[in-house]
Amino acid sequence: MRRVLATDFGIWPMLQNLGRASDHMLVSSDYWSRLANYLLLYDQLVIPTGNLQILPVLRLMLGELVFDDLIRTKGIVLARFDQWFGYAGNGGGLVFFQIMDGPDRPKDYPNLGTAFFKPIDQAIADTLSVTNPPSTVERRSAITNLLLDNIVQLPSQSIADGLKEEAYKDVLGSPYLRDFLALRNAGRSLDELRGINPNQVTIFSPHVPPEANDSLEIRAVLRVAFENFLLSVGGHAEANEITGDDATLNVLRAKGQRLGYSPEGAQAFAQIQKISGVPDLGAAFATKRLSPEQLLDLRHSKHAQALRDWFADGAPSSTEEETVSRYVETIGQPSLVDSLPAKLLRFATTTGIGSIEPISGGVASAIDSFMLSKWFPGRSPRLFMKQAKVMLANTPVIHAPLMRGRDRNAPCSCGSGKKFKKCCGR
Repeated sequence: MRRVLATDFGIWPMLQNLGRASDHMLVSSDYWSRLANYLLLYDQLVIPTGNLQILPVLRLMLGELVFDDLIRTKGIVLARFDQWFGYAGNGGGLVFFQIMDGPDRPKDYPNLGTAFFKPIDQAIADTLSVTNPPSTVERRSAITNLLLDNIVQLPSQSIADGLKEEAYKDVLGSPYLRDFLALRNAGRSLDELRGINPNQVTIFSPHVPPEANDSLEIRAVLRVAFENFLLSVGGHAEANEITGDDATLNVLRAKGQRLGYSPEGAQAFAQIQKISGVPDLGAAFATKRLSPEQLLDLRHSKHAQALRDWFADGAPSSTEEETVSRYVETIGQPSLVDSLPAKLLRFATTTGIGSIEPISGGVASAIDSFMLSKWFPGRSPRLFMKQAKVMLANTPVIHAPLMRGRDRNAPCSCGSGKKFKKCCGR
């Protein structure tokens, strides 16, 4: 089974503007495309999460019915952590921590920031309360029960126990990082780097670029720790592949791919579709030409399973060129049987078998399937490409309605009861 840890769909703690991470995913056609490709190429998609802020992204991209189906069938698995890390002054070095609401804050007030560290039921309640789409009481209850049954709780303390030692080992084992840190910290322990006050903690978030006064040495240590954190999550989730963007996995590449990692898998899939004359499925999903329901139908088809099995046959570290070359060399060239007209193919099959004894229509169909499975390898992506091409060809292109502006005095669609201009339209 192909199980991938999608680190690029992780939303990590940060101190302000937390909503920007999920908003960026929703407006980015690249993220829509990635989600579609992951669901087609992998049997199981594991998304690391703390405050479950990925929920509105998945619900709005997939729709409620498809979202429920993929969570229930574990096509998408949310792997939750409830601790985070930073670098503490006064010799603390790399530390894990939790943040709780202050005593003056209303107890039941939803907070996406502290939802990372709350018990799972409270984290679900907070996220559903402050994110779109708005849900009825009944729908919130249904989602809560669905998530409680299917979210995987990561052993955060176990991850924390080994992270510091592993990260420091990587830093000291890298000639570049070791020399870089020695410029201002010669003779110092990694727990006592310059650039931080004794009572200060620097929290790492890949969503937030470094500020001008940030210590680059501490930032480098936190980056190494983050990627070791991802490796630990992947190990506990038993992922056999890990994927992400260029900014997420730099250290992983340098560590020699302790997990299978094919950074060019998506590009290879796009090239194979191009060779086969199939429009880019991820792009079709992003532009609404391919609906969530059609995407789910494709994912559940036997040809999609054959596609995933075929990709699994290759080495996890295969480059785009190697994967495309394997497709062209072993499957990409039409065989003699493939080039025959369908009626002639059926005639040849049924006649060849029927010359021995008469067969009924039902048995003939079964024999056709058997013969075709012999002629076309069971792990061939070509049948999936044909199926996808037919589905897209039969999908009417519905143009978006002309938007002539919105009544800013109308009630906001989020259900707050406020005017749009005083709520989401600000």
